[in-house]
Amino acid sequence: MSRHPHDVDEDSPLIEGSNSVNGYRSTSAVGGSGPEDEIETVEIHLPDDEDNTKHINEPTIEEVLAKRLGGASLITVLCGLWVGVTLASLDSSIVATIYAQIGTEFKKSNEIIWIATSYMLSYTALQPLYGRISDVFGRKTALMFASSVFFIGSFLCGAATSLWTLVFARAIAGIGGGGINTMTTVIVSDLVPLRERGKYQGYGNIAYAVGSVVGAPLGGFITDNFGWRYCFFINLPLMLITIYVASSLMSNYNLEEQDVTSSLVERIKKIDYIGAATIVLAVVAFLLATSLGGNLRPWSDPLVIGCLVSSVILGILFCYVEARVAENPLMPYHIISAQTPLACSFVNFWTVMCSTAMIYIAPLFFQGLLGYSSTQSGVFFLPKVASVSTGSVLSGVYMSRTGEYRTLTITAAFGSLVSMLCFCTWNPSTSVTFMLLTLLIDGFTMGIIITTALISMLSCVGQKEMATITSMSYLFRSAGGVIGISATSAIFQAVVKNRLTELITGPNAAEYIEIARKSMTEVRSLLPVDVLDIVLDTYQIALRYSFFSCVIMALLSFICSFFIQRFELATKIKK
Repeated sequence: MSRHPHDVDEDSPLIEGSNSVNGYRSTSAVGGSGPEDEIETVEIHLPDDEDNTKHINEPTIEEVLAKRLGGASLITVLCGLWVGVTLASLDSSIVATIYAQIGTEFKKSNEIIWIATSYMLSYTALQPLYGRISDVFGRKTALMFASSVFFIGSFLCGAATSLWTLVFARAIAGIGGGGINTMTTVIVSDLVPLRERGKYQGYGNIAYAVGSVVGAPLGGFITDNFGWRYCFFINLPLMLITIYVASSLMSNYNLEEQDVTSSLVERIKKIDYIGAATIVLAVVAFLLATSLGGNLRPWSDPLVIGCLVSSVILGILFCYVEARVAENPLMPYHIISAQTPLACSFVNFWTVMCSTAMIYIAPLFFQGLLGYSSTQSGVFFLPKVASVSTGSVLSGVYMSRTGEYRTLTITAAFGSLVSMLCFCTWNPSTSVTFMLLTLLIDGFTMGIIITTALISMLSCVGQKEMATITSMSYLFRSAGGVIGISATSAIFQAVVKNRLTELITGPNAAEYIEIARKSMTEVRSLLPVDVLDIVLDTYQIALRYSFFSCVIMALLSFICSFFIQRFELATKIKK
């Protein structure tokens, strides 16, 4: 049975003529005839008797929370979930300052990008599925699955005996890590009114930011003092907190409220398998192409081209399936094609792409070019931890008080562009103060955008679509992180390889080039002085190319931010 493309959630502000009691407000982002802050208001009311009945029977926020949490404290549940978010985020960044060390130990520094990419690949590819899976099987079930898989993957990472065993284990951990992040945001959306959600999302983004940024210095410290394996073993005892919350305090409240009486087999049949397969394969193909191209294989390689073409075809097929075929679409077409969700997704995509790339590229500047240790390199990222958290919380508080997010997003996107331009000026003589200021601006603007972009998306859909829009948001955010890491690493490796091949000649040239590409942290002790000067100069040029690519990403984010529309932020929990 085909699903009609216009069968949508009636509470969604994307639908003109919605029967929402509060109506909605929106402002066109481009081409408006009035001032930028002018808001067109559309109010649609139910008949008085229905409206009064609805008002009388409407449960309070406390009653809804008590029922959904079974008496557990909201803050207890959220803190337990945020521990998992921190660890999942930590796993994506903790290798930033240690993957050079791991590559040197396995003598595969030119392939170490897969340690980061494999995690982000699985982390990203399956995120679109979690929202709809939790709708079918329940919030608790989906969260327990993600938490358990992440726990197992972390153990396997610590026990890995080779580079490719570690890469495989990282992929397993990524499946769970992506689910933890998505499910936490979905659950927060269920438990907190939209007007207050920016504030709570800000708190949650502190967990995400702490994991993303503190991973670099923490990974360096643990590696220098205990060994890199403990960077993964550290997840195990802390992850038990999230597993306890998921198993003992959570319930499948969304299924209970819907009074689901269908059997497990019937619910399994409701899953959009064709849509799930096409979107996962499209994401995997695209990320493989960007990871391989310019790094392990040239961009003209048939495998790279084949992956890119496949991703485009599969993406088009996914949109067709969601619009015309799926009875219960993974991502309803009216959502993924709407202006505001699409604009917010791309703002997220480009911002996270450039900011995450810096978490991996900047340590190469500190360790490869300046000769700092992993710990010293990681310390430079501590200000970014504070600024991401600060930007996220302040933007959440601002939105809860004013309900405004569009102008804030545009301003933050401009600030991100400024920070990327500042990175381009870095060289060995740049002052520490300037470098710290650059990292502060980068972190602060990222903290704002990952909060405002999500709230912007949530504001324009109904409750039934919250899980779907959250999955969409995290898909673009995570894809941006993976592609940012892969693209900048590919640029760096390509420039280093081409330049060193031209400049270093003689009988030992091949050996010197291999050391420069595979053992970056040891070049000062392994290379003669004349060759070392060439290598360090090459590192600086390659880093500048990588930094400039991030400027382009930030510029695209700034342009996309102007297409965001403004909708009203509800003050009650939706059912």
